[in-house]
Amino acid sequence: MDKKIYFDDGAKGFLLLLLFGQLFLNSGIYLFFGAICFAIVLYNLQQPYKPAVFTIIFLYHFIQVSAGIWLSNYLGKDINYRSGHSDAATIAGYTGLLVMFSPIIYFQNKIPTVSLETLRAHAGKLSIDKTFKAYIIAFFVTNALAGVALSLGGWAQIVLSFVNIKWFFFLLFGFQVVLKKRMQKQFYLAMGFEFIMGFFSYFSDFKTVVFFIGFIYIIFLVKVYLQQILVALLALTIVFYGGVFWSSIKGEYRAFLNQGSNRQSVDVSKNQALDKLLELSDKQDRSSFSQSIVTFLDRIQYTYHLAKSMDRVPSVIPYQDGANWGETLEFVLTPRILNPDKATYQASTKTTKYTGIGYAGARSGTSVSLGYFADGYIDFGYFGMFIPLLILGFIYGASYFYFVKNSSNNFVFNFSVVGGIFMEFLALEMDSTYLLGRLFSDIFTFYLLSVFFFPWLIKQLYVRGGVSE
Repeated sequence: MDKKIYFDDGAKGFLLLLLFGQLFLNSGIYLFFGAICFAIVLYNLQQPYKPAVFTIIFLYHFIQVSAGIWLSNYLGKDINYRSGHSDAATIAGYTGLLVMFSPIIYFQNKIPTVSLETLRAHAGKLSIDKTFKAYIIAFFVTNALAGVALSLGGWAQIVLSFVNIKWFFFLLFGFQVVLKKRMQKQFYLAMGFEFIMGFFSYFSDFKTVVFFIGFIYIIFLVKVYLQQILVALLALTIVFYGGVFWSSIKGEYRAFLNQGSNRQSVDVSKNQALDKLLELSDKQDRSSFSQSIVTFLDRIQYTYHLAKSMDRVPSVIPYQDGANWGETLEFVLTPRILNPDKATYQASTKTTKYTGIGYAGARSGTSVSLGYFADGYIDFGYFGMFIPLLILGFIYGASYFYFVKNSSNNFVFNFSVVGGIFMEFLALEMDSTYLLGRLFSDIFTFYLLSVFFFPWLIKQLYVRGGVSE
């Protein structure tokens, strides 16, 4: 079986036209370099019938690096209009993606190639009805846990990792729906419900389910035709305008959710939240649409903090020679239950220090992170910053490979496990402290589940008598 996705002549021609056409745009050389990075990583990373979780992560990271260029082009300004190092930060961002995803590609290649028939056979061993019931139970249990997690002190990280179980069951159910062509209505209802419920979250979790849906369907991508690319571009255009609309109302909507309390919380009922959302949708001023595009692009880009850090380090603040990542490791590896006096995580404080931008902190209900690419630059400079990214890529790849191989003897089950573990690491803006804390907690939690819970669970989900469903 071919390990690479096939592109027909029309698709190849169109993609080459896009690649070289970017050279005629403002900042075209940076767009061209980004496109080369995109092609190298994506072509080698995503393989037919293999998990797509790191494909989704790469795509989102790539967008966050590229959006800074798109923003400057939309405004008709030079790429360095806000910082003299935006060009260097952009190149460092693309290069960092190449470095970090190289070990992940290595481990992706080590995963055995399976066929669609094999996946169907493995799905046939699982009961779709039991899986759907398990998802429903997990939905209510994990939502309840998420509501109390932050009040549990040193146990909060572990509890938050258990919350990912819901998405594991969502994926396991979704894979069976696609492979068995059963219970499609129930799956579409689950998609819609997860999407709508996300609007009642302070952090706009409605987009989360979209990433998991993408994870499911990208796995089955074997051939790419020109028509598919055009449909994908149309879908991206719709998503873009949806994102612009959301950016235009998000601030006022969040202020309503927390009732002006400056807390990252929801203090109104779901009916009130829905009414407010509809109200804001009706009163949108079309004249502000251009500004909303600027706001949206500025929100999703995340090279600005890296550029501002380059402005100040080492000219104002010296390189930290590993102290920054050292503090991260010390914070992450010292549980609060063993050290009750451990300092509180304050992302905005570090961001202000190294960028020189005065961000409000947690007391104002705000947390603005520096981004883990910038953490590496502050410690080790232009070239040394790629060392922690390479190590992180190895941790990602090795743990991913372990769970794909060892969670069970069922590929569909294992693919769902890695989706549940790693999808939360989508964002380039994650602070190194938060990222490593969540990563270590997730790996530890799912390792315990794979040893003590998954063997029992898969027996419960298997079809009685071993006959394919």
